[in-house]
Amino acid sequence: MRPFLPINIGYFGAQSLKTLQHVESGNKEFCFPEFNIYCGFYINELIRYLLPEGEPYPDVFMAYLNCLEALQDNKSVESALRCFEIQLIESLGYGLQLEFDAATGDAIQAEYRYQFDIEQGASFDKKGTIDGSTLIAMRLKTYTTSTQLQQAKQLMRSVIDFYLQGKALKTRSLMSKLILQKTCKTH
Repeated sequence: MRPFLPINIGYFGAQSLKTLQHVESGNKEFCFPEFNIYCGFYINELIRYLLPEGEPYPDVFMAYLNCLEALQDNKSVESALRCFEIQLIESLGYGLQLEFDAATGDAIQAEYRYQFDIEQGASFDKKGTIDGSTLIAMRLKTYTTSTQLQQAKQLMRSVIDFYLQGKALKTRSLMSKLILQKTCKTH
């Protein structure tokens, strides 16, 4: 078996050790340019740590396939990762409040700044760390600026860290080291 090759399996067993009954390979194998394979490993690690073992999540699987497709095409990689992360969090029942101000109930305004509390949502704050336009872009899963992508990345990192409850993602540290090495070689 190879990574990023969709398979359909059948198994049985009552405990965590299962007996494989059937394996059927999908017809599409994903191949990634440059660092994108590490992004694929990152989403695999998120699934492993956040989803309960053995539970079906068809919406997460579809989001996973969509993300892999974007990683393969090397188009909107950051956007694809954020969309997958948001779908994963929503599928777990921890949906992010991205539509209304948690303090007032007013709709998020694109021109305002907000502070974001993971359990409550966004609250208007002139010195906030996230733009309303970013929250709207996250809700619509459509990013139009690099600022939106960067702010969404920072917010999702803190959300994911919150739900990981102290577990460290190995792919994050690996990707940071690889990016640092690449940067050092080009200077």
